Amino acid sequence: MINDFKGLYLITDEKLINQDKYFDIVDLACSLQPSILQFRIKDCDYSEILDKAKELRKITRKHNTIFIINDYPQLVEDVDADGLHIGITDMSFDECRSLLGNNKIIGVSCYGDIDRAKEFIEKKANYIAIGTPYKTKTKPKRKFTNLETMKEIVNLDPNFPIFAIGGIETSNVEEIMNTGVKGVAVINGVFGSDNIKSKILDFKSLLKKFV
Repeated sequence: MINDFKGLYLITDEKLINQDKYFDIVDLACSLQPSILQFRIKDCDYSEILDKAKELRKITRKHNTIFIINDYPQLVEDVDADGLHIGITDMSFDECRSLLGNNKIIGVSCYGDIDRAKEFIEKKANYIAIGTPYKTKTKPKRKFTNLETMKEIVNLDPNFPIFAIGGIETSNVEEIMNTGVKGVAVINGVFGSDNIKSKILDFKSLLKKFV
């Protein structure tokens, strides 16, 4: 499955996606074959989160899209998602691996922290995410990570699956891919667009020469 951790990685956003058309929009996005869809939701009742995740699991299975849950290891089990993504304030990697076993994907946010990236490469996370290279509407106060630092992280293990995240648009995706990362994680760059289909196709066209 390591070869699947590349290309376009989409992350949902409850504020950007029209709730009345939520599942139709995600279905359209997954029909265009991104590598991964991450379900990211905060500050909601677990029953609501569970209901949404069940529908997204159906959609991702239909389109053979890897389905990742942000921050909720129990939800991974409850909907049989493919895996989990965790950040620095979430349950520890070791606890998550113990809970989920070796057959589930675990990805880790490493920001611009070279030591943290090295740690989770050595711990054999399935992939890591690094950033933020550009201003992002999702996390406007996040500290920037320059491209040289991103290259340094990539060079820890050039074959390891690394995604860049943070303010990535079609206008800068080639610059980011030239750091050696295997793919890009995108939120606003797709789900903030008036034409999601066109935007995904544009991203995939630009990524084609790198993956």
